[in-house]
Amino acid sequence: MMRCNHCLLAALGGGLAAAGCGDGGAGSSEPVVTIEYIAHAAFRITSPGGSRILIDPYGSRVWIGYDFPDGIATDAIFVSHPHYDHDAGVSRGQAFPWDSTTTPLHRDPGIYRVGDVTVTGIRGKHADPYGMEFGQINTLWLIEAAGVRIGHWGDNGPVTDAIVAAMGRVDILMLPIDEQYHIIDQPTIDEILARLSPKRLVPMHYALPQLEPGDLPSGLGPIEPWLSGRGPIDAVGGASATFALASLGDSMRIVVFEPGACPQLATRC
Repeated sequence: MMRCNHCLLAALGGGLAAAGCGDGGAGSSEPVVTIEYIAHAAFRITSPGGSRILIDPYGSRVWIGYDFPDGIATDAIFVSHPHYDHDAGVSRGQAFPWDSTTTPLHRDPGIYRVGDVTVTGIRGKHADPYGMEFGQINTLWLIEAAGVRIGHWGDNGPVTDAIVAAMGRVDILMLPIDEQYHIIDQPTIDEILARLSPKRLVPMHYALPQLEPGDLPSGLGPIEPWLSGRGPIDAVGGASATFALASLGDSMRIVVFEPGACPQLATRC
């Protein structure tokens, strides 16, 4: 897995200034949590104690046109819903890449502890019109490590009072956003951000032209057009960044990672 913790202090185009990307790390005494973006909606989160959780691994080359990297080690896996781009392709008959006897897989709402990480699964509902074949189940995940509370939206639809109450404070929010609004539309995005008030917004679940040189997934757009005119933006010059609670500040910033699922994992896409 590529690990790049430096920042890309460069313009993204369209007048978007890219600011610094980490909120803690070398030289800081604050405990930090590391977030690694693999691709699509898949992230690995590592706590100060070294506990690792993996969220929504995708199935290789089903709808999206790239592979899930080999050798992604984790202590537990959390899946929001049984779609092939979130459940390692199990719903399409692909073999599960991890040993289920040693690496627990969690899908349901509840409270889970993985070392020094607490993960809370919150019952939601998949965005319309998708997921009818499995009752539109969707578990939102709230991960707490180093005091930082990270929300992963999965493919949930609109925010509800119950979700707001269950999630409480959200410091970092991973939200499905793309140019074509495949999962949620702009008014829904605005309402979620207004009600949860995260300090960092991490877009996910968008097309990655650098990994898909041919046709992009049907109905899924890239993130760059959506970013145009928005900010401030922290452009991560790699697949991972560290975050410390005391360094997040009071206002929201958008964090954009490069995917770690590069064809040659040790190099940048």
